[in-house]
Amino acid sequence: MARMNLGHRVSIKEGLRVEKPHNVTIGNDVRINAGVLLQAHAPISIGDFTMIAANCAVVTANHDMAKRGIEAFDTFASMPVRIGSHCWLGVGVIVLPGVTIGDGTVVGAGSVVTRDLPPGMVCAGVPAKPIKERPLEDQSVT
Repeated sequence: MARMNLGHRVSIKEGLRVEKPHNVTIGNDVRINAGVLLQAHAPISIGDFTMIAANCAVVTANHDMAKRGIEAFDTFASMPVRIGSHCWLGVGVIVLPGVTIGDGTVVGAGSVVTRDLPPGMVCAGVPAKPIKERPLEDQSVT
């Protein structure tokens, strides 16, 4: 069975589901809570010191919209996802294919990330949008 590429001191709670684990790279000191789905048909990378709360989904797969019926269920790799270092995804965040979440960004609970989010921001909503700068004691960590 293929394995994920894990950094040091990674904490993963019970219930993590991973499709195509060989496409997942997780940095150092990452925390992943219960019930997270990593659907890695294309690469998913998660940076150092990042936290992913319970019941989040990070997906890279898509379906052919031009097909009908059962043919539409054929899954294909779409685009990779990159989650930067020092990020925090709140409970129930969904990250869609092709997205980059910049270093130091927090994504609020229940948000759906449909496009890139800049570094050092607090973002939320459906779709997720930047709300304000993330207040960090030392901005050099982002």
